[in-house]
Amino acid sequence: MRLAEIEQRFAERVSIEWKSFLLRPEPEHRDLAEFTAYTRKWERPASLEPATSFVEWSGANPPPTHSFPAALAGKVAATFGRAEHRAFSSHLFAACFTENRTISNRDVLVEVAAEAGLGADPFDQRWREREEELTAQVWGDHLSATRSSITGVPAVVVNRQWLIPGAVDTEQYAEIIQAAIEGREPR
Repeated sequence: MRLAEIEQRFAERVSIEWKSFLLRPEPEHRDLAEFTAYTRKWERPASLEPATSFVEWSGANPPPTHSFPAALAGKVAATFGRAEHRAFSSHLFAACFTENRTISNRDVLVEVAAEAGLGADPFDQRWREREEELTAQVWGDHLSATRSSITGVPAVVVNRQWLIPGAVDTEQYAEIIQAAIEGREPR
C-alpha cells in the first residue's frame, strides 16, 4: 500500500499536517564525492515506497548545503493551497532525489515551483512578501520537533501520541492510524 493510498483510505477521519524538520539547519560545504557515497543509502527508503525514485547523486550540481531553503519553499508552496503544496513537494523530491539538483539554491526552488504549476513569478513574489512570517514557522516547527525528541526524517506523529521514526512500510502507518481511530494501542 502506498502512502497516497493510506491518505485516501483515511481521508475522512484523518488530518495530515506537514511540519518542517531541518536535517541540516545551517549551511555547510559538502564534498561531492562523500555526498555521492552517502546517497547510496537512499536505496532502502526508496524500496519502502514504490512511488518514489532515488538515484545516487551524479553530475556537476553541488550537493545541497542545508535544508532551510527547501523547508521555507515548502511553506511558500503551502500558501497556494493543499494541492499546490502536494505538487510542489512531489517536484521538490524529484529535483533532489532523482534529478540531483541543488535544492538549497533559491533559483532552483523557484524553478521547481514553476515546474509544479505555481508559476515562477507568483511563487517568488509570495516568498518575498511572506519570508519573515514563513521563516518563523519553519524554525517553530523545527524547534517543536526537536523538543519532541524527533531527530530525523521521516518522522510521523499519530494522534500526538505515537512517534513513527524512520522509513517504515506503509502498512505500519495504516495499523497505527487505524488503532488511533479505534482508540486502542497499536500492535
